[in-house]
Amino acid sequence: MTIVKLTNIEKARAAWGNNIPDWIVILAEACDRGSQSAISRKVGYSASAVSQVLSNSYQNGDIGRVELAVRGALMAETVRCPALGDIARNVCISWQRKPFSTANAHNVRMFHECRSGCPFSHLKEGA
Repeated sequence: MTIVKLTNIEKARAAWGNNIPDWIVILAEACDRGSQSAISRKVGYSASAVSQVLSNSYQNGDIGRVELAVRGALMAETVRCPALGDIARNVCISWQRKPFSTANAHNVRMFHECRSGCPFSHLKEGA
């Protein structure tokens, strides 16, 4: 008996059907080229979250944020950060996720910039 292992792109196409988004294709292809674990680190999500996204069963968070992270990390999509200039979308998301820290002035500034009306922030002002 031979067990056939599907590639990530095959799994994603089976789960998403004909309406598979472009960023899901890019994510699946990247996982096939490398390892899902390495790609998940690059995107900033756990390997299990990436697996759930590929299988169209991600329920634990905002899939829109995963999309933005993939677009930044794997598709070179950038945003114009009011504090840093042009940065990758996934870097933007990473700054938004960071808790307040007084380790240095840059961290404090970024914490406040992400919460002060930045057009790319998914956080509420002052949150």
